[in-house]
Amino acid sequence: MKKIYVLILAMVMVVSLTACGEKTVTEENTPSEVEESVEEEIIVEEDTESVSEQNELQVEELDEFEEYVAADVEEVIDTLWEELDEMSAKIDSYEAYKDNVDMIETFYVETLEHIRLLCIQLREYSLSYAKEIMALDKLTDEKYDDMEMIYDCIYGDAGDDIYDEIYDGVMEEMYDIFYDGILDDAYDTVDYSEWADARSNEYEWWSDTRSDVYEEWSDFRSDVYEFWSDMRSELWSDDVERAEKAMADFEEDIEKLKGNDVSDVSVEADIEEKKEVVEDMPEEETTAEGAEELVDGMRPEFKEAMDSYEAFYDEYCDFMKKYNDNPSDLKLLAEYADMLSEAADMDEAFEEWDEAEMNNAELKYYLDVNNRVMQKLVDVM
Repeated sequence: MKKIYVLILAMVMVVSLTACGEKTVTEENTPSEVEESVEEEIIVEEDTESVSEQNELQVEELDEFEEYVAADVEEVIDTLWEELDEMSAKIDSYEAYKDNVDMIETFYVETLEHIRLLCIQLREYSLSYAKEIMALDKLTDEKYDDMEMIYDCIYGDAGDDIYDEIYDGVMEEMYDIFYDGILDDAYDTVDYSEWADARSNEYEWWSDTRSDVYEEWSDFRSDVYEFWSDMRSELWSDDVERAEKAMADFEEDIEKLKGNDVSDVSVEADIEEKKEVVEDMPEEETTAEGAEELVDGMRPEFKEAMDSYEAFYDEYCDFMKKYNDNPSDLKLLAEYADMLSEAADMDEAFEEWDEAEMNNAELKYYLDVNNRVMQKLVDVM
């Protein structure tokens, strides 16, 4: 199609140049007629410039799109960091943590809600931009090129900022300040049972929220990428009708997500659900008559299982570092599947240990091992 368009344009130019070359001032072609012709050409040029100016205005408006997206993402990021700074300034001790635990629980819920709504907004930005491009008086291949903004600005820049600043930023800071900071430091100063409950709950809130944030982020990026890919594919095929269908389908999906908005009541319900704690923890270490001797206050088989779990992940993380440095190494590739399979087995065995059946020393060791393994995995991501 492009070649045919170029050939037609070339033929028109040749004919026009030939006609201009043959045009002379004769009795049939007087200076006044030539002047009128020139005036007509000027009018045409002025009209062309007017259209060009209009297109420039449209382009300028589209350029602002990137600023709008960046501003929305930055606003959410700044809000969460500011709230975290205020909260950490207020909660600077274990006693302050106990007195303001509701604030922490609410922060986790609101963080997830901020991310969910932001990801919906970014989907809407993608759709709005696509509609604006499709409405422009441009060739299909130009619209195809313009769609790249969705990938660069939303899937790329906005997606990276959410991951870096929230998933890998705010959430990690929460972990460092409270779970691995204030609560860890309180181990020697408060009742163990109380400390274990608080730390176990904090880890569960943090882990669940971070996992949910990742899922929201991942789903948003997947949806935007699929929409961008569909639009470019249809435009590449010069199928405007199917491109419009892709926009309609994406809009329907967005509306479904918006229909799942969490009301204040449901947010409160979520907070209440997260307040559930493990009750009736054993307060003292006991050994039944005739039971095997404890090792550091723990059942030997329990400690052996925990040590084996951590030792495996030491080996696993060492392997992943080598693999990340040289992913094309055939020997490492062959070992990779085996490592993943063994990791799945180890995780299953680890999760089979029931916290309710652990004594105080076992629960502490269980949490500490899990904490160390999680940190090691984060380091090799």
